[in-house]
Amino acid sequence: MKRGLASVVAVAAAVLVATVSVVGAELELTPLVGIRIGGSLTAEPSGESLDLDDGVAFGLLLGFPLDDQSIVEVELVHHETELRGGDLFNGEPLFELDVDSIMVGGSYRYGDNKVEGFVAGGLGVTRFSPDGAGLDDEYAVVLSIGGGALIPVGKKLAVRLEGRGIGTFMLDETAVFCDETVCGIIIDGDGFVQAEFRAGLTMKF
Repeated sequence: MKRGLASVVAVAAAVLVATVSVVGAELELTPLVGIRIGGSLTAEPSGESLDLDDGVAFGLLLGFPLDDQSIVEVELVHHETELRGGDLFNGEPLFELDVDSIMVGGSYRYGDNKVEGFVAGGLGVTRFSPDGAGLDDEYAVVLSIGGGALIPVGKKLAVRLEGRGIGTFMLDETAVFCDETVCGIIIDGDGFVQAEFRAGLTMKF
């Protein structure tokens, strides 16, 4: 994880926890770690498939309970990957890529006090940051939906296990990862789908 992102997440979490303590509202804080798999872009005009490597994703989920079942959630996720070329590029890595997302959504919980199931979703923005001299960041819309379970391990603690499908939607046929003079890739705008499986520890304040 980038130091800058880690610092922002830590400061944001500290400020939110302090705010919640002052105003007396409820808050759930869940650090997450998981694996993200799949995802590919289609280069134009060659039609080559450019694949995103599977890799570890780190996240922080902030939950604001509306009642015992409905939770408003804000999610920050960081994923480090590589963009790998297809046959035209002999499957070689093209460059490293950091993927940072912020999503706003919620979850609905059901079940007994021992184990609670839930469905969840979110909508937000993703930033792609290529590791290459002069290459600019690119942005896309991201949508996630999934579900899982909360397993209590104490009065204020629970293990959170879940899986999500993640859809990322680029602009219609657009140049991406460009510097001022040269574009690295031109893709079609259909977007791509990934899966993420993760675990976390939910702390209630």
